[in-house]
Amino acid sequence: MASVVRLPARQLVLAMTLTALLPVTGCGGGGGGGTAAATPATPQGQGIVSFDQARPRAAFASGSTGFTLSRALLDGERLVCNLPDAASVACGASGQRGQLAYTGLAVGSHRMTVELRDTAGKLVDNASATLELRRPEVVVYSATPGGIAAALAAARAGREVLLIEPTAHVGGMMSGGLTKTDIGDNGYDVIGGIAREFLDATLAAERARGRCTSARPCDSISDFEPQVAEQVFDRLLAAETKLVVERSARFTGATRNGTAITGIATTRGSVGGAIFIDASYEGDLMAGAGASHAIGREARVMAASGDSEALALQEDTAGFIKVARPLGRMIDPYAVAGDAASGLLAYVEPKPATAPVAGDGDGHVMAYGYRLCVTDDPNDRVPFTRPEGYDAAMFEPAVRQALGLIADGVDPAAQYFRPYRTVPSATDGYYKYDLNGGTTYSIDMTAPGLNQSWTTTDEAGRERIRAAYKVWTAGLLWTWQTDTRLGALNAKVARFGLCADEFTDNGNWPYQLYVRESRRLRGEYVLNENDVRQNGRRPAVSDVVGMGAYPFDSHNVRYVARALLVPDRSRRADTITIDGYQSETLPNGPYPIGWRSLLPRASEVTNLLVVSTPSVSRQAFLSVRIEPTYMILGQSAGIGAAETLRAGTTLHALPYATLRPLLVAAGQRLSWR
Repeated sequence: MASVVRLPARQLVLAMTLTALLPVTGCGGGGGGGTAAATPATPQGQGIVSFDQARPRAAFASGSTGFTLSRALLDGERLVCNLPDAASVACGASGQRGQLAYTGLAVGSHRMTVELRDTAGKLVDNASATLELRRPEVVVYSATPGGIAAALAAARAGREVLLIEPTAHVGGMMSGGLTKTDIGDNGYDVIGGIAREFLDATLAAERARGRCTSARPCDSISDFEPQVAEQVFDRLLAAETKLVVERSARFTGATRNGTAITGIATTRGSVGGAIFIDASYEGDLMAGAGASHAIGREARVMAASGDSEALALQEDTAGFIKVARPLGRMIDPYAVAGDAASGLLAYVEPKPATAPVAGDGDGHVMAYGYRLCVTDDPNDRVPFTRPEGYDAAMFEPAVRQALGLIADGVDPAAQYFRPYRTVPSATDGYYKYDLNGGTTYSIDMTAPGLNQSWTTTDEAGRERIRAAYKVWTAGLLWTWQTDTRLGALNAKVARFGLCADEFTDNGNWPYQLYVRESRRLRGEYVLNENDVRQNGRRPAVSDVVGMGAYPFDSHNVRYVARALLVPDRSRRADTITIDGYQSETLPNGPYPIGWRSLLPRASEVTNLLVVSTPSVSRQAFLSVRIEPTYMILGQSAGIGAAETLRAGTTLHALPYATLRPLLVAAGQRLSWR
């Protein structure tokens, strides 16, 4: 046995702490507290040890960097790390992957080495690299597609950029399962710049893998595999020498001086910057910095006749929408059908004390879920299995709905489990698919303890919610596959499984929960439904930094028990009802989104841009909320941040006449037709 403990691969991530590393090594380390090796290090040229990068970049005083061993350690061999400028250092390996962890580094260049020594302490091989600890000017939080675009744009404009990602993986939903990219009518006409660069790069990468070719076509040029999306994002980020990516660093707080953010704290340390960009799906940095924001549906406020100013703020479809029966059918909401005393079925809310009126505002958001990569390829298929914690009663509403379809002569196999085909699988004749929640009681779910609680809960709460969504999703697939009452649906689902070559370090499960809706900034300008409809109630947006093209689209918001008339209208009966579903094409095509919708109020925060939870009303957000739009806004935010620093001005004072030509030169589409 070698003296290095073999650890599971997931423990060897960039977030590995010094404490976690020490038991791995069984060996020495160099740093501020001691010496590393008795024998002077001389290059051996064996090629056994090599750093992943010759000049790795970092921004936190504590962190880690990776190296590779060309072979596993032999019995008695050990690793010794040297980073003299660090307060402490340790290294370790699992198989042929290693990590060097450090604490207490200052900004600057730091020489580091990893030595491989035999039982007698003789040097077998070593490798050296220079670790550069950078001081960023622009700090982007969350490596979602919008955050990546912002970071790339600012770095390409010559600024020192730090991109902080709370998980170990970049790409948000685009690398997290949403691979049937939402585009919208005329959407390709308004996608330029980095968003188009990414789509072109994924298409080229798929063709290099033998997919999306004339012989093995894809349905769309914007379809790709999750792993390919992450690889392309990684490659784009690695190419920028002004850009540092720090992973596994979750936001925990912000410091301010007046209206300016001076720094942010994360689970891996604190960092300062001149301009900050929040690209998280939750707007955590935005909220933590004190910017005004909203959650949920605004009330529908009707303007008095002839009041043009009020009419500009009136959103005709805002707020609560009338309730409906799921798929038009009555579903008894009680655990024992007809017995209210038996309690409600899982995730069904009780009857409200006061019935809401159409247009009422509330704090509710649409359903969340996981976008699974599934396949029918028998050589790449991991069968759906019964999840730990499975309780058939949890899925009784879905089963009752399916049985109602059967009673009406409708085959549930035609209604449920309709994944979107994306790219050909490795085996000819088979495909990968993006499984979305496309129907009531699908892999989407909305409930008070789930998505309705997500935004404001802490990380422990969010982890509990992630786990609950995994049980819901896996359990529903298991139910569809095994409940014999569902007929042909069993065989339809059983033909598929999770993609075996995706999310391989996470049980083939996506890393990212689809947080479709969370906070929204209340900033300098709140884009609303009238702007999206371009109905003439408001002046046209004049500070255009991107175009939106997606329809108004909301998944279900609530499942609530209510008394409704039965179909023959002879009586009322308690049933599960849904509300919140919306789907409407844009009446006047793509619409402009302005710079001011990325800015908090100047009286609140002056050095922050927000790209994934921008200053838009909930109705406008139903269209804005897609990844290509986030990338468009992210690129404009990055360019605007860089120009603000170059010009020595503020985000709010940056002249649009200066910003616009920079956006056009970068390939952004600022008009349609």
